[in-house]
Amino acid sequence: MPSCALSKAIYLGQNDYTYRVGPQTPDSKTEDINGAFPHAVYIKTRTQTFNTYHYYILHEGRIWYKSIDPVVEPKNWTLFAKTGLKADTIAEISADADELVALSVEGSFHRYCFDITIAHKSNVWLNKQGWPNEEQLFLDQRTGNNVSWSLGKRNRHVLYYEDPFGNQHHNGTMEIVTTYVLLEDGQEICYGDTGLPPDFSRNYIGPERGTFKACALSASASTMFVINEAGEMYTRLADFDTIGCDPMLFKYTYSPYISNRPGTIYRSNLTEWGLPAEDWRPQPRIPLAGKAAVTRHITILQNGQGNGARELRVAGLNETGETGYWTKAIFAGSWEFKTAPLYFSDDAILLSELPHGERGPSPDKHYSGFYWNGREKETGWEYAIPNFNILEGDCDIRITRQGETCTLKLYPVEMWTYLKRDYLPGRTGSPKMFMVTLSIPPNAFDGLSDTFTQDLTEKYAKNDKKLFQYTLVASNRYIIMRETGSADSVLYLTDGAISNQYPESQIIIQYIETFKEMQRYRSPELTLDNNTMITVEALNNKIALNRALCDELKYQIRALKWSQLTAFNFNLGYIPAHYIAWLTPLRFIDVPKIRTITNFGDRVILANSAYINTISATRILVYEKIVELLKLRILSFNEMVKEFSETQSNAAFPPWYSENIFDYWDIAGLPHTIAGTFFVPENDRTNRTPNQEIPAVLSFTQPESDPGFFGWYFIIKESTVSPSAGNSFSLYIDPLKNAKRIYSRKGKTPQERKLQLDCTLYIQSGSDTPIEQSVIDRSLKPFIDELKEPSINVRISFDGRIFEIKEYPPHHSSTIIFRGEF
Repeated sequence: MPSCALSKAIYLGQNDYTYRVGPQTPDSKTEDINGAFPHAVYIKTRTQTFNTYHYYILHEGRIWYKSIDPVVEPKNWTLFAKTGLKADTIAEISADADELVALSVEGSFHRYCFDITIAHKSNVWLNKQGWPNEEQLFLDQRTGNNVSWSLGKRNRHVLYYEDPFGNQHHNGTMEIVTTYVLLEDGQEICYGDTGLPPDFSRNYIGPERGTFKACALSASASTMFVINEAGEMYTRLADFDTIGCDPMLFKYTYSPYISNRPGTIYRSNLTEWGLPAEDWRPQPRIPLAGKAAVTRHITILQNGQGNGARELRVAGLNETGETGYWTKAIFAGSWEFKTAPLYFSDDAILLSELPHGERGPSPDKHYSGFYWNGREKETGWEYAIPNFNILEGDCDIRITRQGETCTLKLYPVEMWTYLKRDYLPGRTGSPKMFMVTLSIPPNAFDGLSDTFTQDLTEKYAKNDKKLFQYTLVASNRYIIMRETGSADSVLYLTDGAISNQYPESQIIIQYIETFKEMQRYRSPELTLDNNTMITVEALNNKIALNRALCDELKYQIRALKWSQLTAFNFNLGYIPAHYIAWLTPLRFIDVPKIRTITNFGDRVILANSAYINTISATRILVYEKIVELLKLRILSFNEMVKEFSETQSNAAFPPWYSENIFDYWDIAGLPHTIAGTFFVPENDRTNRTPNQEIPAVLSFTQPESDPGFFGWYFIIKESTVSPSAGNSFSLYIDPLKNAKRIYSRKGKTPQERKLQLDCTLYIQSGSDTPIEQSVIDRSLKPFIDELKEPSINVRISFDGRIFEIKEYPPHHSSTIIFRGEF
């Protein structure tokens, strides 16, 4: 793919070096368990490790090494690469296969590879990684205080991978390098991959659906090994390719089959890789007697070819109290003990007498909702996913109609993206994208009526195990799933905390999670506390901090707009090449993988483009709102500085200022309830609808799901006494930077000076009452249908008595939309 069209500006979150966090300095007394400059390294720690070729240790911030083979140099401990790693001070190290990774005290990763490959031609330190842009990988505030991290690498040493069906697949010409990080809670594992954008935004679900709380992690050849405080252990082989996330380079299938190609030949790389991916495999407990014990110091190492070529080691004591490690092959049933000169503290010994260790809360969530075809909700059918996990993993989908329920299986896998992201996609505003395969379990229709079975078969049998037939975006609040090729029909599910009315993209802003930038906007460092003594110096300091955030957000807005442009350029480079390949004999060629790339390439690229445009547009909108209010805050602070005197003991905002856009409706003196008339556009009038005026009441409201940060919301009612529509609303109006105009009125009422505000009006989907539907269909929707836009530009005017909403600038001979008298 043409990476020249990409820019470092492609990102969807705070992935800046200012967020880098250095690791906590390891205690050599607890980490140097193999001894100081030991004869050999038996157990990997943060400061002592090994790979296929060498042992490595950290001493005073520098890396030393010696050959594992006693006849190969260096036979004695030697400063690695003469300097120990350029001029950086190293805090931690990890190694596997032919690679060594060093973590600096500043939190950045450096790699050194010994085998010459396509990816690296010479043995040098690499301080950047990732594709399509190489940048520095570093720890952030989320990953810095980790429990464990470890490098795992699949290359020519392990040679091939065995899928869940038992088929072997050659690793190919490329290497699979993964950095695994066990987070502070012990339940979540995130990872970085040299073939992905350089961040830790991707995750694996931990053992037992993520409830297992591990106290240590080790990795080798894409295989993770974890242990908890009670000595319970699990292993799992998982990387971005094996879990099914890379259909542009590998072929996958959920239908079991047997391949006759051994993993030792390259063409086995081209056969279909079986899914779903390997789950966590429980390892047998270590039998302890006498003085025997196990510690949190664990190691997994590769020692041959295939999945079974892994050795597990757990440092501890034997029944007579000798130090060493318990060891077994990964698929073996029993452990044996090998003595070794190890040194570990008493607090490293686990409570192995406990039958079970602590479990954490499940990250699974329940979502429910309906299918929507455009603005119409499917009647009679209800849907629920009771166990969706935003990290990864399969889930159930329950389909209910007329009291009968059928449970099918969904297999979501995260979609490849070519952009750096927020470190918590799906949990901090930006949704997470998945490709989904549907599976019908063998007994799914047992006990159901013939009619329900027939309808389910017609709906879903054609998609049973059809690879990635659905795409899904998810957050902590909602799931939107769409079948490939279906532009209008979507399954919209929520967690119950927000409305289950399917929102149009223009007003989905009300449902996004709180961005960090919004938290910073409201932080005590930038805001004023009226209960605290305020000085001119303190005000000037807050002005400077608010200006800094304002400048940062304006830069991010420019960067996000550039990311939309570069996403378009990426499509411009890929899509024509895709169709040239697909419409010519090139589609039959799979060495190189032209056919594999073209099978899903257009879907992935277009989904990424839509994702970038949608999320970038959302972030731009949010950032522009924050900038608008920051400028008002700065203006208010400056006015307070001018009026501040030494005799004043406190300072307060003027009454025409607010931290929320929502409040400016009241500050402007606009009414909360207006009885009036909606008008039907002249060019939409017909003899069949002689009544061109619709009496209705417009009520100002605030949904519970919105903190008053974005705009103004209204309910259309039949009368002033009719009940509201609960937490829903009929119209959303974007004030379009009118907060400053209202602020500049200095509290003047509409009676003193007529008020005019230019805004954008959006219609909420799924109206609940006849009066709402009548107004939307007859008065509002004709404007949108004619302009082919999802919104109407309007002008609101109020003189203290007459309230009007007009189309502005006008496109019709009659522009008035609503008029009421207060």
